Amino acid sequence: MSSFAWGALGALAVLLALGVLRRVFWITRIRRWRGRGPTGVRLLAARIHATPEQEKVLAAEAAALGEVLGELRADAWSLRSELAALVSAEALDAASLSKAIDRRMARMGEVRTRLEQALLRIHAVMGPAQRTVLAELVRGDRRRHGRFAC
Repeated sequence: MSSFAWGALGALAVLLALGVLRRVFWITRIRRWRGRGPTGVRLLAARIHATPEQEKVLAAEAAALGEVLGELRADAWSLRSELAALVSAEALDAASLSKAIDRRMARMGEVRTRLEQALLRIHAVMGPAQRTVLAELVRGDRRRHGRFAC
């Protein structure tokens, strides 16, 4: 084998080793963050300079909303199978169709109510400066203080 081939194989081995080390680094970093709780909530709390009590409220509301949205997602899968059964039938029953859709619309009402409650509770525990920062984040203002926000 020529010296060029040996050099190429050596370079590939080094790149492979660096790739493995990079992957191990990121996996351990992700595991470290997962142990601390919801990453998004922690980052949001750090961004708005939340107190530990405010962070607890944010985490509780995020968990409650995540649960409600997870139920909605599971319900959407059952709606798909229900609609597939209705469409595959010889005749489409309008009453069954409206009943299936009305159940999901009632679920959306529950999600709306839960979201309103969460926003009211979060708004009540935050100060004016924190509300301003949160409004910038919600607005999607990516540029803040001369650097790009995450």
